[in-house]
Order: sequence, then structure tokens, then C-alpha cells
Amino acid sequence: MTFIRVDYSPVHELVTSLFAYTDNKNQMHDLGSKWRKEIQKNLPVSFTDKLEGLDLCEIIAYLHLVIADSPEKDNVERFLAWFADLGEGHLYEILAPYLEDGFPMGLKTFRELSHEIMSEWHRVYPITSDIHDLLRRSAARMEQLNKELPYIDLIDEATSGIVLDPEDEYDAILLIPTYHIKPLNRMDYVSNRQLIISYAVDDEQLDEDTPTHQLLRMTKGLADEKRLVLLHILADGPVTFTELQQKTGLSKSNLHYHLSLLKTAGLLRMHFKMPNERYKYSARPESFTQLKAFLESYVFGLTKE
Repeated sequence: MTFIRVDYSPVHELVTSLFAYTDNKNQMHDLGSKWRKEIQKNLPVSFTDKLEGLDLCEIIAYLHLVIADSPEKDNVERFLAWFADLGEGHLYEILAPYLEDGFPMGLKTFRELSHEIMSEWHRVYPITSDIHDLLRRSAARMEQLNKELPYIDLIDEATSGIVLDPEDEYDAILLIPTYHIKPLNRMDYVSNRQLIISYAVDDEQLDEDTPTHQLLRMTKGLADEKRLVLLHILADGPVTFTELQQKTGLSKSNLHYHLSLLKTAGLLRMHFKMPNERYKYSARPESFTQLKAFLESYVFGLTKE
């Protein structure tokens, strides 16, 4: 029996936004380089140097686990104060189930370094209430769907296409709504069969004259012959990356690019299998029904003068 926990917290988003800032080689984030450059103007050089020497990928999953178990996770300032005073014994109690091989940097260093960068990041980049309201609404929706759907369908819905293998066993899945890495999702597998999924929450439509980001991604995803061919092949999926290469003749980098655009548009599924974490791909039929609804709503739903 897999336990699903949907966990919204402003502290989760604090950590994820910092990760998005440091993930500067990834060109798929909606916020892009302009957002990053604006923030960089206000960051002390010492903080930038510290971030360059730190691999957030090594600690982000453990931070999410600590946040989820914190009694002060509903408020960033209170969480930071609680975290600063958290003894190593208490920290070990929280993380012990996931530390089969220990913690390379040591728990004290992990706590002190994490507290320092989170405090400075919060000072420089306070996240707006609109974003938190958006994430809170998404979490409430996922909580309701968690009562109605099998967990595999819930993950597919939340992530717009990540499909877990029903033969894989997870003790627990922590499902975290996130904004700053949209339209991407992030998955962290930790020991004891614990999976952390940070799923992208999109902006809501600002006004009736502006198409949503999701509609733009979908139409862009279809606006290329190679991607249409891929979807035609994927309709008979699941298919491995290697099989797609053989069928299309595309280079690895080119195929990866086209698959990334189709994934962020929600037009394909990525089938995840433990423990090698390799994906297979297939088309996502319901996304085409959604696209029709999105197009009709935007094109014909406008109030014409």
C-alpha cells in the first residue's frame, strides 16, 4: 500500500525557487534567464560563490523531507528559526529512515549550510502571495483527487504525463506543488522506497484575450513535422529512447529536444521504472481532447465587440 502525501508549504517553494535559480543550464524553465538576471543584481558575491560550490541536487530531497515534518512549515520565517535551533539528534530522527549510507557532508554542516542559503535567498527573493495562493489551490485539488483516483492516475494527472510502474513498490510518495520550475517536474528517489515529486503548477489565465501558457505549449508542440511523426510513433508506445532514435534517425540531442517540448506540452507520457530510472514514452490521448477544449474556449469563448 503506497501512502500519498500532498504537501504544500511556502518553504518547499523557497527551496524549489532557489533550485530553479541555480539550474541555469536548463533552458526549459518558463521564467528563463531574464528572471535569473534580475535576481542576480541583488545577490552578494559571497552568496553567489557559495551557491557555485554547492550541488543543490544532493540536498534538495532531504530539505523537502525536513520541511514536510516541520511544525513551522506554514511560515518561512518561523521555519527558519525552528531549523536554526534544530538539534542534530532531532534532525537525525527525521532523516534516519532515508540515510542508509549516512550523510556525506554531516548533519550539522547540512543544517548550517542549508539555513544560511535559505535565509539569504528569502531575503533577496520573497515569493509573492499570488504564487502561494496558486499552489495552495492546486494542493487542495490534488488532495481531493487523491480520494478519488488510484495513485498512479493521480501522479499522471499532477505531472501531466509521468506514469509509475504498477509493479514497483513505494512506501510513500510526497507530492509537492511547485511554480518556479514549471513546466518541468522534478523527481527524487530516496531510500526506503520514498519518492518525492515536485509537480509543476501553471499560471491561470490572466484575461480572456491572452492564451494560457499551456495552450501555447501545446500548439508549439504540434507545430513541427518531426514532433508530429514522433506522436504518430508514440501512439503505439510505450517506446524506448533508443527505439525512437532507430525509427526516426534523429540524433540524441535533437530527439531529446523534441521529446522535451512534447513532454512540457503534456502531449506524451513518460513511463518510469525502478531502479534504473529509464523512461519509455507514449502518446497521451486525453491531452488532445484537452487541446480541443482549450482552443474552443479561447478562440470562440471571447466576448467580441
